[in-house]
Amino acid sequence: MRSLPEAVIVSFSGTLVDTSLINHLVASHHPSCDAPSADRYLLEAVMCPPVRQMAQLLNVERNIGRAVLLVSADRDHYHPHIQSWLDLNGMTVDGIHLRRVSDHRPDALTKAEIVAGLQDQYNIVHAYDDRSDVARAYHRLGIDTTLAGGQAGDAPGLAAA
Repeated sequence: MRSLPEAVIVSFSGTLVDTSLINHLVASHHPSCDAPSADRYLLEAVMCPPVRQMAQLLNVERNIGRAVLLVSADRDHYHPHIQSWLDLNGMTVDGIHLRRVSDHRPDALTKAEIVAGLQDQYNIVHAYDDRSDVARAYHRLGIDTTLAGGQAGDAPGLAAA
């Protein structure tokens, strides 16, 4: 039996990207939905700065030999924008996994499905996300999660960054 490589999961907007100045664009809904401001939010998110603490943490994870997998509920047609943001900010990930354009399910369900599929290829040892509902979904998959960003205090029993 071969052992799987260790990996961590990180979310994009709100976790890796500091979206604090544009969150008002999606104040009444989550940006992955098809609301009119969702496209504007994602296009502006790729102009926002990184969360420095998360960028440093991902470098530590890579330096100890873990793969870093970006899992986002952002729609997959934003892949080039996200890759450009990573390049401009000097960040490397080992994979970008996004929601299909036609997927309108809740973010937690979508992300949990993506991550469950990745568990066949990786031993996912930790996740970093800004949403407590996603953290609970990862917990059900047996993945410890650190809440980072705006909702870090929302979920009792989960570690906050």
